Amino acid sequence: MNNTVTILCSGFGLGFYVPGLLMERRLTALGIQAEIEVFETLMSDSKKQQTDNSRKAYQQSFAVALTSQKIPGDIRGSLDAAAVEHLLQQWKQEERQRFIVLSGHWVHVMDRYRELAGFPVEADLLYIDADLSPSWKNLRRLNPGYAEGYREVIMYDPAAREILCSIDAGPAEALPAAARNGRLVVHGGGWGIGTFREKFDSLESAGYELDIASYSPQEIGEAVHGRRYYMNDPEWRTWKRDSSGQYTFPPFAEVTVSQPDRYPPCRNYQDGMYGVIRQAFAVISKPGGGALIDSLASGTPLVLLDPFGPHEKINSDLWVELGYGIRYGEWAEMGFDREALRKLADNLQSAKGRYPDYAASYAEQLSAAEGRS
Repeated sequence: MNNTVTILCSGFGLGFYVPGLLMERRLTALGIQAEIEVFETLMSDSKKQQTDNSRKAYQQSFAVALTSQKIPGDIRGSLDAAAVEHLLQQWKQEERQRFIVLSGHWVHVMDRYRELAGFPVEADLLYIDADLSPSWKNLRRLNPGYAEGYREVIMYDPAAREILCSIDAGPAEALPAAARNGRLVVHGGGWGIGTFREKFDSLESAGYELDIASYSPQEIGEAVHGRRYYMNDPEWRTWKRDSSGQYTFPPFAEVTVSQPDRYPPCRNYQDGMYGVIRQAFAVISKPGGGALIDSLASGTPLVLLDPFGPHEKINSDLWVELGYGIRYGEWAEMGFDREALRKLADNLQSAKGRYPDYAASYAEQLSAAEGRS
């Protein structure tokens, strides 16, 4: 049998893509062969274009983004049947047996593979939010028993106010508050959605300097009041491999009005926005799963903006209850107090090493299983 661990990601948000890359690298470092597949490679070009169009619409209107979550959908209508068949035959020929699934969209494909394979197939369904995100909710609506035969892994238990596992973002240590630059990172997740653009003036009026994520050249403003702008290459797509056939972190750069179009390759996660986040005093963003991973790994508190749907509301509640984040409105009522952020940072620093790394735990279980066989 093939010992490769296949990690099934999605480009519908970087929160379902970047954790897969991080796990691939962590497993590789632990001596386990791992490989990523991205769901959008199974979609027709017209459906990929629709995804791009949705991204732009959601950036322009958070209300449109929120409404989209309430519309039931069946992702199977977006699949290219030939692409799916090719991938399934490749997996069968290579005898792929072990999978980690980050998006509910993939389970439709995995179900077919389990029928086709003719040998045991093991898969972890890894939930990176504290509640089911839309891909999992749509899957559950279509198939209430979707998890049968799979192993469900939850990173968070909101009822118990606990973090059950974490995702390692790389070798860099979390910096103590005294070693940070005092700046605030303001972003809208991988797709650039939410209310973050409305907060710049208030934060600067409170005396903070900002590191702002831009999502198109048109969003890059003048560097007033110590503002800095950063951007992932807007032409980059999660479903495109690089020249060596690998999936990559998005090319990334600090950008200015006069020079917005040079994006060097991002070899490591620390070379991108995460490297800016780990030096910052706090992050102002919606409470996506990726934001939680970054916050915990870097020790950087979250100032939580309006959530993108019910699952992010539960993410937000959990981070506040754990003392790792504060809601923007509450912090604003406190006069944007620096000491409040420092206390959150201290809580995160104290939590360092408390939560087991999922990839390391997975590797241990794999080694134990191989020892028994």
